[in-house]
Amino acid sequence: MAALGITALAATPAQAATQLYPTYTLDHTGTLNSGLTGDIAGSAFTDADGQFHWLSSYATYASTDTGSDTNTFTNTDLGALNNQAGSGTTETTADTYWNKPGALCYQIDKAAQNAAPSPYEDDHCDVVGVWVDPGSGTWYGVVNDEYDFNPWGSSSQTQNQRIGTGIHGNRILTASSGDQGKTWNYGGEIITSPYLGNDAEDASSQPGKTWNYGVAGCRLFVDYATGYFYVVYNTQIKFKPNYTTFAYWPAVARAPISGRMAPGTWNKWDGGTWTQPGVGGYEGVAGSALHLDPSYDPATDQVDFAGTGADGTSVDYRAYYANQHGNTFTFDDRSGNAYTANTSTGAITDAAGTTVTSVTYQDPALNSSVTVSTASSKVNVAVTDATGATENTTLGGAVFLDTSTNRLYITPNVVQETAFTFNPFSLTYQGVGYDANVYQTPDMGNPDSLSIVGTEPSGASNSYLTSIDYGSLTNQNVSSRSYRMVSALTGGMWDVSMTPHTAGQTHYSAQATPLDATGTPLSFAAGASYGLSVGGTALTDSSGGGSGGGGGSGSAWHLVPVLDQWSTGYRTGFYKLVNTSTGAYLQSTGSTVQQTRAIGAPVATGAQQANFNPTANGGSGAPGGSDQWYLQPIGNDTPQTLSTASPAADIAAATNTSLSGVGQYKLVNRNSGLALEYVNGTWQLAGQAFGDAGQAVAITKVS
Repeated sequence: MAALGITALAATPAQAATQLYPTYTLDHTGTLNSGLTGDIAGSAFTDADGQFHWLSSYATYASTDTGSDTNTFTNTDLGALNNQAGSGTTETTADTYWNKPGALCYQIDKAAQNAAPSPYEDDHCDVVGVWVDPGSGTWYGVVNDEYDFNPWGSSSQTQNQRIGTGIHGNRILTASSGDQGKTWNYGGEIITSPYLGNDAEDASSQPGKTWNYGVAGCRLFVDYATGYFYVVYNTQIKFKPNYTTFAYWPAVARAPISGRMAPGTWNKWDGGTWTQPGVGGYEGVAGSALHLDPSYDPATDQVDFAGTGADGTSVDYRAYYANQHGNTFTFDDRSGNAYTANTSTGAITDAAGTTVTSVTYQDPALNSSVTVSTASSKVNVAVTDATGATENTTLGGAVFLDTSTNRLYITPNVVQETAFTFNPFSLTYQGVGYDANVYQTPDMGNPDSLSIVGTEPSGASNSYLTSIDYGSLTNQNVSSRSYRMVSALTGGMWDVSMTPHTAGQTHYSAQATPLDATGTPLSFAAGASYGLSVGGTALTDSSGGGSGGGGGSGSAWHLVPVLDQWSTGYRTGFYKLVNTSTGAYLQSTGSTVQQTRAIGAPVATGAQQANFNPTANGGSGAPGGSDQWYLQPIGNDTPQTLSTASPAADIAAATNTSLSGVGQYKLVNRNSGLALEYVNGTWQLAGQAFGDAGQAVAITKVS
């Protein structure tokens, strides 16, 4: 069995001073045209007809209908779209102003289906992730909804006065478009807070001095390997009446793709399981190996992170409100020595009253080094784990102290607004988020298994990130040894590649090799060839002009690795398939580039096509041709019918979501994200469907 591409050896807290993972390389810096930006992460996707779209959204707080839109931009790929913004790139605008009749979130409390509470009818909605139903062509989107503006202000405020404060609650909805983004239709709530009994920010549900503003910061990832949508988001606890956050935790929810994002199909990750419902269910801290259980009581303002520490001891990190005790708090180091810190001055003193500038100790419960220091007249806490990764925070009105040891805790930031992809280079899932670190795991169904494999180079990351495959400039769901990150907020655009690890670095991404039908790693050596059977039909090229089903002399294929654009000594996880009899390359066909990416596009053979060109389109790049493919793992088990309240139809998705040991794949076109399938006597591109045996590839060694 070939190992997956993550290396994460055991480390001890004493090693934490050394960074045990590489810092990646910045290969190219570009700029997203200002007309393509938004106030939330952008979305890149191809339509059923193969057309490429970039979607960005704005939800302004203006008092008039000016600028609150979901914009869909169209061109052949991101490079051309960016370079031709304002000329060859077309734009479709859907007005989403909160007070416009017929707009996406207009008076959703009165919606005919799946109505949601909205006391002030002030919902500001951004579409932030799109999936195209390959059957109907309907677009389905995840929606960030800001609502209940300034809920703790005067009851005499007008709606515009409330909105003008920028203080709001948050939830996650779904929407659909049947006219390619001209209009969006509200579909209902899919992820909401467990702390709002009526899903509204008011004193009946939150009577204390603090409030939970709901769930926000959402990012969509479509996992075709196991049949799930994943949405990364976060929840935050704030001080009334303003917007200052003192507690937050990153979270993940998922739903079967076949449920089309419908309300009632979503579940949250909590305590190592997916049993909590998306609407009103509790969420755990995602990305934390400790599986700490967060809890919040709005009546008493008590917030806890409780569970078992890395050393097996019970921990309960509880909020202590320094702002109610002269802005001071007392904490202990591992030896039990007590220190007092002042969050307004940054001063730290020991038990004798002597001022110290910093305190460092090893915390076995966190398996980390903790440093509390004075910085710019503030108290800063840095928690460095065994890999050398550090989380920093400046302490304010509340701090978290273990009820037994009085040691400090800060929430990990592993999946904070993270852009996830499937990474064919390592055959794992990859995430890049706000903490600028890169994480991988073979199992998206266990987000706590994410392991750090690198960190972004200086200047290469920012907020509101979207990841896109640089080689296709169309596919948001895959990455490689190199990848492109785009910030729709700042307009930054960066091509980044993995730096080889050095001696002593134990956490890094490693090249993985897919397996043939016998479980043997594929060979890419000259003369190596394989027979490919898709859905039980042999892939051949008997004529030299096209691919056919059945046997024939052209049934052997050589896999040619596509090399990394920035480091050509490395494979990318993408391949070209050249027929050993005819010398022709497997590719999708059409009279336009869009047609080569469309559902139903014929697949034939032809001359080798060009690879990615980094200098084209004014430096935004031009994609490679339609002759590049990757092997998309198929989940380890057969589809399972899940019971849901709505919709009533059966929904298929995997129960075992790990890619470890997977030896069965789909052959997926890089530019379109569509799978090769033999349909009605012809080879063509088809939408990926979990459990579709007609897309399963058997790879058999020929020579």
